[in-house]
Amino acid sequence: MIHRRFLWAATATAGIAVLTACNIGKSPEPTPDVNALYTVAAQTLIAQVGLEQTQTAAANSPTPLVSPTPLASFTPLPTFPVIGLTPFGTPIAGLTPIPGLTPLATQGSTTAGMAVGCNNAVYMGQSVKDGTVMSPQEEFKVGFSLQNTGTCRWDENYSFAFKSGDQMSGEDITVVRAEQFTDPGHSQAFVLHLQAPKPKGTYTGYWQMKDDTGQWFGSLVSIEIVVG
Repeated sequence: MIHRRFLWAATATAGIAVLTACNIGKSPEPTPDVNALYTVAAQTLIAQVGLEQTQTAAANSPTPLVSPTPLASFTPLPTFPVIGLTPFGTPIAGLTPIPGLTPLATQGSTTAGMAVGCNNAVYMGQSVKDGTVMSPQEEFKVGFSLQNTGTCRWDENYSFAFKSGDQMSGEDITVVRAEQFTDPGHSQAFVLHLQAPKPKGTYTGYWQMKDDTGQWFGSLVSIEIVVG
């Protein structure tokens, strides 16, 4: 590329000489300064080379990366309390304690009630510990304390009934009597008259509340005994 530029400069100089020769006979014109022409040609050449080098460098320069837009600061979602939720361990208003009941944590009965419509019952405790050793055919009583956590009253059409497992000669149902009507928020004790089976072994019976249509609801409670 540079040789071509020098050739162009030489050709331009030769052309100037030819034009000068063609003007023979005319009034002599001032003789051009050859050194000045060379200087102009050289300066032009240098300017063109510099321009092309600048263009080449610009074409080869990497495209600058676009700076990423910073993300807006993240604001965590607020924590809302659940309305109506009673923290675990909070005493339940209206509970009528029954002397001799075993603490709830030592029993195998379910503590969560099963709500059905306006009815629900929560197991609070029982009078005979699970795993108690009984003699063959020994008669005993066990009382279960349940709280009415629904919105309907337990009246004479409600009952505490045998559900499954070993019935141990217990009643099929224990009907809620008039003096035992239980309003929402209050508790009731249901006493079963049972008899240990004759063969040795472990026996477990399950009982649950029934509403006035025969629908099961509330906690499923149990008594487990060991016949020794």
